[in-house]
Amino acid sequence: MQKNIKITYLKKANKFLIKNSDIISESDIDKLMILAIKKRVYLQNINLDIKYLKGILKGKYRVSKGNIRIIFEIRNYEILIETIIEDIDYRGSIYKKR
Repeated sequence: MQKNIKITYLKKANKFLIKNSDIISESDIDKLMILAIKKRVYLQNINLDIKYLKGILKGKYRVSKGNIRIIFEIRNYEILIETIIEDIDYRGSIYKKR
């Protein structure tokens, strides 16, 4: 059964995209999120660096693209998969803000 996909960017993630639009675009991140959903929800064998997080970020996932990290959450409803992108930042900074 095919489900609709909704991708939501929180304020922090939007700020990063605005400041770093020359490095990574919203369409690049949308493509990564679709791949992540295919890998986690539809269990397709896709080569993607995705990890389930622990500690205070438990329940969220992390995808990396180069030295950029994207923290997101997947909510699976009956006919809708909602992906909420909580934060985007560089590898050395993303985990220190917590």
